[in-house]
Amino acid sequence: MSDKLRTISCVLSYIRNSGLYGALHADLGLPNIFVFRYLLDQPNDIVNLQKDIDDLPFFPERLNASYQDEWIVFCKKTVSKLGLKDLSDTDLAFLADERDNNNTHNTLGEENKREETLIKLKQRLICMQKSDDFNRQFEQLCVIQAVLLSKGVTVLKSQQQLKIERFIK
Repeated sequence: MSDKLRTISCVLSYIRNSGLYGALHADLGLPNIFVFRYLLDQPNDIVNLQKDIDDLPFFPERLNASYQDEWIVFCKKTVSKLGLKDLSDTDLAFLADERDNNNTHNTLGEENKREETLIKLKQRLICMQKSDDFNRQFEQLCVIQAVLLSKGVTVLKSQQQLKIERFIK
């Protein structure tokens, strides 16, 4: 099983055991938090997740300095805003089920807005496992994290970063 699929399975286990909101805490590994952040990403949001990941080669320190906390706060706000803070065991089982259910519309009633949101999240979970965009971003995150955690490796500041730092001073 690939690191990506292992991480997604781990996140699904957290969701099943602690709920969508309860699983979001600082003790999660960065790849797990990224899976939550990608899952809950909102189109046209102020914070562009893809841009955050694309900026990592130039500003790798953001991974440890700010992204982790920002992503947890974003995810918690989004879960609350979507009304998914307190999910029933049935809802959690539906969302955390790793099988590609083609009958998602029949599993939950279509009248309830919360159930529609769960169905959309479930579909996004299924799609992200096959998404080239998710794969690319996940791999980028893992490579930068591995470099930052490597002993004997010093991250050199880019010309862009040096210019920004000189400008700020």
